[in-house]
Amino acid sequence: MKRKFIFTLTLALLIQSFAWTQEADSLMKLVLDNNRSLLVAREASRTAILRAGSGNTPPDPEFELGYLFGNPDQIGNKVNILVRQQIDFPTAYAHRSKLKKIRRTRAELEYLLVRQEVLSEARQLRIRQIHLNQLSRLLNQRLQQALLIRSDVAEMLEAGEVGLLQYNQANLMVASIESEFEEVQSDLENNRLALLEMTGGQDLEIRDTLFPEPILIREDSLLADYRGGPGAQLHQEDRNEKERETSLARSEHLPKISAGYFSEAIPSEAFRGFTVGISVPLWENTQTVKTARSALIQSEAKLDQYLYEQESIIRQKLNQLNNLHRRVEKLEEALGSTNSLNLLTSSMESGEISLSEYFYNSEFYFRNQQLLLRYKMELLSLEADLLKIYY
Repeated sequence: MKRKFIFTLTLALLIQSFAWTQEADSLMKLVLDNNRSLLVAREASRTAILRAGSGNTPPDPEFELGYLFGNPDQIGNKVNILVRQQIDFPTAYAHRSKLKKIRRTRAELEYLLVRQEVLSEARQLRIRQIHLNQLSRLLNQRLQQALLIRSDVAEMLEAGEVGLLQYNQANLMVASIESEFEEVQSDLENNRLALLEMTGGQDLEIRDTLFPEPILIREDSLLADYRGGPGAQLHQEDRNEKERETSLARSEHLPKISAGYFSEAIPSEAFRGFTVGISVPLWENTQTVKTARSALIQSEAKLDQYLYEQESIIRQKLNQLNNLHRRVEKLEEALGSTNSLNLLTSSMESGEISLSEYFYNSEFYFRNQQLLLRYKMELLSLEADLLKIYY
């Protein structure tokens, strides 16, 4: 368990060193220190660990005092004192001790799973923030160009070089871009508020407009790490817990032992000595062992189901990731060979293309730039989701 945690921490630090800027590390630290979900999960883990350490002691000893009035008075009164301690069959305490270790491990694993989800969500929000920063900058550049075009078209309209249709097209282009720009600003604010919630109210401005480089993910290594990750370990510990509970149920069905001190006294005589007793297991806990066995079988089936479904989901996500890589490469290549907006503007000003052709080609180029940014965001978000096993 500790070796796995050390390996996980080392790999996580390696990923952060090569893939994330200082700003990203600052965000992760704020999340780890202040995220409310993590704080609740941390306290829940501590409570579960404390609860796991209780319940493995014998029941409290019993003390009985009997004062019996004699009749006739001449025989005197009788005083009985009984001190008795009952204990389970000794193997029950050994099984409970092992159960305590299993439940402590489970509590730690449950916290790790919450931590993974929270950090993964924080990284994806950061990726989205960078994407929105990129869109904001791109739309702002596009808007400035559209405003210049509209100004030039207005002058051409006054000179009679273009008609009202072209001017209306220029106006429509400006209005459309302004609307998209305002929508992106709203999305930026909403994403900022989501990040603020992740950091427990600690504000951190994210100005990056460059995505981190994608990480090469090896399918075999990733699948192996998930098979040994906290999720799989938690299901394995659940199976171990049910197996240990089955053994405990058998031990609790064995006879219980009691021992004590007994005293009986009357005015002229007194009797003192020890008592020893043993329970006869007839009716109590008759179905406990069968129930525990059934729960063990169920936990084994859940473990098998979890491993199968997890591997299937990871393979699907890896396939989706590869598809996004191919889309990004093809679109980058296509955009690299396509005329840029500056070249289109120069061609329009020199008369090589009409205003309508400029509107069409610039809009087509711009939409594909947006599509490329979206593909990159989806790629990195999916990558962050897959790599949460190392957070």
